[in-house]
Amino acid sequence: MTAFADTTQRDPLAVFAAERGRLRALAYRLLGSVAEAEDVLQDAWLRWSAVDAASVDSAAAFLTTVVTRLALDRLRSARAVRERYYGLWLPEPEVSPWDEEEDPSGSAPMAMMLLLERLAPDQRAVFVLREAMDLDYAEIAAILGKSAEACRQIMRRARSRLSEPSTTSAAPEAGRKLAAAFAEASVRRDYAGIVALLSDDALWLSDGGGYTLTALNPIRGPDRIARFIIGVQRKKNTRFDFDPVRVNGGPGFLVRFAGAFMGVWALDIADGRVTRLYKIANPHKLTHVAPPAEGQA
Repeated sequence: MTAFADTTQRDPLAVFAAERGRLRALAYRLLGSVAEAEDVLQDAWLRWSAVDAASVDSAAAFLTTVVTRLALDRLRSARAVRERYYGLWLPEPEVSPWDEEEDPSGSAPMAMMLLLERLAPDQRAVFVLREAMDLDYAEIAAILGKSAEACRQIMRRARSRLSEPSTTSAAPEAGRKLAAAFAEASVRRDYAGIVALLSDDALWLSDGGGYTLTALNPIRGPDRIARFIIGVQRKKNTRFDFDPVRVNGGPGFLVRFAGAFMGVWALDIADGRVTRLYKIANPHKLTHVAPPAEGQA
């Protein structure tokens, strides 16, 4: 059955509002940028508002096509910029309060967003439309202007490039508790406590974009990560402060250092330990994030 079976002819604004969450999830997965996803949605709305809705068989199909093509144009332009990026590139984080109900369109974990960076634009589009949006190959072919068989071949190549084994994430509350324990151990500068919470192959990835001082290369292993976290605090004779939030659907923090907002940390958790830590400190990737107030811990 096609995913685009509607023949909606309601008010254009109401139609767009009903589709917005799904379209935003699509744009974010394609671009890895919250700001650019919002820009794409604005452009899509301008195009939709100029169309005679009564002439469109399926509003969902029309809007999905527009958003995909707009995002692909941006993605192709962005690839050259990312190749010249200073240090490690991480996606812009999607941040929400823990007590806020999750978006029904679902979140995209940081690990998956990084895997998607391995794909060429067309591969990324086919993979996202198939796996995240649950479209069939005929629908994807119509969106991309290719044959269904060509889309199947692109999907096979995409899957072969995403060969990293997947891990099972912790349940939300279990992940939240482990993240809280990690924050407490970090503030106490508890080397043994931090190490015990990290997996044997734990990885720290930082993105400052050349605008803030941060580790340029990945930090590998519990020992080096723990020493890094403790060493930074000792060097400045101050501490981190962690405000727990959801980051891309998983546990994370808004982090202050010496009272100043320094960025967003996200954690991947599997088998009861932290497997990856992501630090997004590039200020241009945090314009949509409200920093925690002074004194909030």
